[in-house]
Amino acid sequence: MKTTKAYLVEPLSATIRVVSIPQENRLAVIRSLIGCNRIDFVRMDDRLAVVVDDNGLDGTLPCLTRLDGYPSPLAGNLLVIGTDENGDPIDVAAGIDEIAGRFTIIRPVLRPVFEVLEGTRIFGRQLCAMEVRIELRPPTVVSENIH
Repeated sequence: MKTTKAYLVEPLSATIRVVSIPQENRLAVIRSLIGCNRIDFVRMDDRLAVVVDDNGLDGTLPCLTRLDGYPSPLAGNLLVIGTDENGDPIDVAAGIDEIAGRFTIIRPVLRPVFEVLEGTRIFGRQLCAMEVRIELRPPTVVSENIH
């Protein structure tokens, strides 16, 4: 069966990996990888596109992804595909490290702040606040390949 090589960016795990998209049921496989029914395309250049969740920025988000040169953040899993002159999917020609370097995962990191409890029969710590910082990092390349 003919397949197309693509890269799947998974922001929750901050990873990018190679995936194979079969021509048969291609749209269903893409929707499954992205995790949605309504997809849209963001052009990276004339030979690359990112398949995104069309409604990805709606609701509560655990993290976002920034694509170099694109003004809006992207949400959810992202599928990087190659495109021919007609816009049809083809194998991604660029290396995975090069593509990973064009994305930045934006995630909040929580740090608990505790106060010490002392007294008669009391010893321990109690959560009194949460500090939040933003982590910015490219996705880590993983070598796992799914079909």
